[in-house]
Amino acid sequence: MNTRVFMSKPLLTSGLRRTIGSGMNTRVWLDPWIPDIPARPAKGKITERDPHLYVDHLIDPVSKQWKLDRLQALIDPSDIPLILGIRLSRSYLSDGFSWNGTKSGNYSVKSGYWAVRDLSRPTCDHPFQGPGITPLLAQVWKLKTTRKLKHFVWQCLSGCLATNHTLFYRHIGKEKHCPRCGAEEETINHLLFECPPALQTWALSPIPSLPSSFPSHSLFSNLDFLFWRVKGMMNGEEIALIFPWILWYLWKARNSFIFENIRESPQNTLEHASQEANAWKVANSKDDIPDEGIRLPPEPLHLGPTQPECQIDGSWKINEPLSGHGWIVMNGDTPILMGLKSSRRGLSPLQAEFETLLWAMECLIADSKTNYGFASDCSELISILDNPSEWPTFAVELQLFKLLKLSFPSFYIRFIPRCNNVRADCLAKKARTRGFLFSHVSTSAPDWLSLEESLRPIT
Repeated sequence: MNTRVFMSKPLLTSGLRRTIGSGMNTRVWLDPWIPDIPARPAKGKITERDPHLYVDHLIDPVSKQWKLDRLQALIDPSDIPLILGIRLSRSYLSDGFSWNGTKSGNYSVKSGYWAVRDLSRPTCDHPFQGPGITPLLAQVWKLKTTRKLKHFVWQCLSGCLATNHTLFYRHIGKEKHCPRCGAEEETINHLLFECPPALQTWALSPIPSLPSSFPSHSLFSNLDFLFWRVKGMMNGEEIALIFPWILWYLWKARNSFIFENIRESPQNTLEHASQEANAWKVANSKDDIPDEGIRLPPEPLHLGPTQPECQIDGSWKINEPLSGHGWIVMNGDTPILMGLKSSRRGLSPLQAEFETLLWAMECLIADSKTNYGFASDCSELISILDNPSEWPTFAVELQLFKLLKLSFPSFYIRFIPRCNNVRADCLAKKARTRGFLFSHVSTSAPDWLSLEESLRPIT
């Protein structure tokens, strides 16, 4: 048991971030409290640092605001915007921990698995090191093929395919060479794209081979080519249909050689892939033929509330220093009150959404308009409010929400589609792109943003 705890410590420390409540339990130079990826201690301007300097020393105890002069004197300038984006608790709240691998801040087995994979990758040139593969992984599940093949392609991208190279680095196998051609390492990319039988199979296929583009030495580049680049080519739909089957039958041909000593020619591999792809296409095209005798009932009409409500939205981009917040109370087509504001960019888009709700509640309380409900196109925000204990990342925001909620006799927040929230979306985006900190609350839009423009969606 002690060994397991010891082995899990690097995993936990790599993904934990200190959430700031009072700041009394978080050390500025030693604890991972800066909301960066990954979380880390603050960077200092001076070499001599007090190891017992705590975050609460940087907070004004009366105003509950950051001491800007102290930050500028001690903290590296690049860290100050990140710190100022942290919302501070207005009352005593203990510092806590949040797991960086999930939006909620709660640890999950799935996120722990991915963190372990990152920690266990060898420092040598590993075939799965490189840029993020999230778009590729997402595209896998959009392939028009069987679930089995989708899962197989996902395994290839995730580095889970049991090639000799993979087994060797996981201390399961003793050899990492290619059993078919004798190459030094049988990586997933080598097996599927570089091994001579694989190269011949792709050359015989309808997929064009392009020098230095496809097949290449990068698994990610090869799959990027197959996912997206081939769509603009002639017979793009045919290529998109057949390539998952080619990958699958290359894997099967390799296993037949290892376990049954059967050498399958590239031509046979391609023929099997083509036959299965066509059979799957025919079988599924029958399901797409509508039955003329069946008439589906129309979708029910979902009517919104009969009384005015406050629609809210946040705007956040990782490469921009500011977040935008917008809200508007409409009575039919007439705006009753609206607000737009920019603030220092927080940790995530979800935080921007939550900050928008809190600011809108504060504004309505200040204007004695607490009889309105709220509407948002962010389902995760509603999930936070329904299950606060499952979202430790937003402990400070939730504390403030509970306090503000007391001023609303019958508080509610409902989900609306994004297409029904274009007004608040426009206000939030315009506030973010304004380029400096400001806020505006009025019955009309500011001079630089016409009312007509604020009522139109923007891209």
